[in-house]
Amino acid sequence: MKSCLLAFGTVILLSVLPLSASSQEATGESRERLIATERESHQQWLRADLAALDALMAPDFHFVVMNGAVESKADVVGSDLPPEDILRTRPLQVASLRVEPEKVFVRGETAIVISLLHIEATVRERPIPERMRILSVYSRTQEDPEWRLTARSITPIQVRPAGAKASPAPPGE
Repeated sequence: MKSCLLAFGTVILLSVLPLSASSQEATGESRERLIATERESHQQWLRADLAALDALMAPDFHFVVMNGAVESKADVVGSDLPPEDILRTRPLQVASLRVEPEKVFVRGETAIVISLLHIEATVRERPIPERMRILSVYSRTQEDPEWRLTARSITPIQVRPAGAKASPAPPGE
């Protein structure tokens, strides 16, 4: 049910943002800058560089994590621990991470970056899916022309074996 709501929420987000059907994928300097920002943001998170993440994130940043929970900017960057303690004590332990931005759309002061995440990691010593899709929303204003990360959602890519049919939803969902 939560994954259906997340997918539905993503569709709603994409339908209300000012990205008309005639919008095209961004090119040139804006695209390259957003791709670099997207990749660097994941490295900042991997290093637990909270000061850099704080500077990148908009004040109203929200993150929809894999299990559907929503975290605010304060939840993400609000630790008083030094980075080495954050890395040692957080439930997610990352062995490797690679982000491949695939699509970048810019319309006015809003940008969407859709990426493929390849990750080897565990949460509480249990492996997590190795491929995930990331939807990052960036925005800027005339007062602050730098792109700020406004929202991010991460969704595991569920791969069915070849030839397998989708199972019906359990009763009540």
